[in-house]
Amino acid sequence: MPRVSVVIPTYNCAKFLGRTIDSALRQTYRDFEIIVVDDGSTDGTQALVAAYGESVRYVYQTNQGASEARNAALSRASGELIAYLDADDLWRPDKLSRQVEFLDAHSTCGFVHTEVSVIDEQDTVLHTCFNQDTKRPIPQGQCVRDLLLRSHIQTLTVVERRTAFDDAGKFDPRLPVAQDYLHWIGVGLQGYGVGYLPEPLGQYRWRAGSLMSSQRRLLGDFVKIYEILSTEYGLERSQGPEIMQLVKAQLYTTQRQLAYLERRECSGGAARQRLGALIRQWPLNLELYVDFAKTYVSRQVS
Repeated sequence: MPRVSVVIPTYNCAKFLGRTIDSALRQTYRDFEIIVVDDGSTDGTQALVAAYGESVRYVYQTNQGASEARNAALSRASGELIAYLDADDLWRPDKLSRQVEFLDAHSTCGFVHTEVSVIDEQDTVLHTCFNQDTKRPIPQGQCVRDLLLRSHIQTLTVVERRTAFDDAGKFDPRLPVAQDYLHWIGVGLQGYGVGYLPEPLGQYRWRAGSLMSSQRRLLGDFVKIYEILSTEYGLERSQGPEIMQLVKAQLYTTQRQLAYLERRECSGGAARQRLGALIRQWPLNLELYVDFAKTYVSRQVS
């Protein structure tokens, strides 16, 4: 039985998938399996994966989204550790060995993530160390509060204990874009620590339509995440009123950010509907009325 299960969900990504699988097969750590879940692709993905023979397990499902594709892979995974890899991203050859070694030395960590570099469609490096270049705070240690404040974990860099995954629960299919963020928060809420390696052991591929470039969709999922956390997780009882207030503050801030984007993209009606709901919740908050008035003004006005 392999110790590590490499999980690769894919949808119409045959252009990059071969390079992705090759980067996994080149790992210096060898005790792993690779599971590719094809989420209804129509671009020759099945034939591409078949060429790898028994080196890669192939699973096909009708199109259900990234959450269900990852969940399908995990339902078939036999490893005690789960390594996540998206179908257009790449790993450095020593990635798994470094992270397995880290988890063996840090028994309280539920998962370990790493620094990441950013590449384009031709594999040209755009950022050598994205988190350091952009001065992004890095969640590590016992960090529930930090996880709630920011989503700065790139899933392609994560190796997670299977026990942590089972305790936190499956990826939520209600979240088409940011299901991984809710899951990492869930791991933290279960009391696990978070590990971090500062070397860029993974490469995130920036391309048209990639998640990093889809801010409005991402913020929409963040709104759903904070709504789910505030209503379904019993945070006030399990974590205390301070954490619950933090979630509510994040929900408020994210709603305002999303309304701003909707207004800038000439979706004034959607922005007014969102801000109207916020005004009903916080009728004494004057900044919301200013935001609401701006939805009737040209998007050039900030």
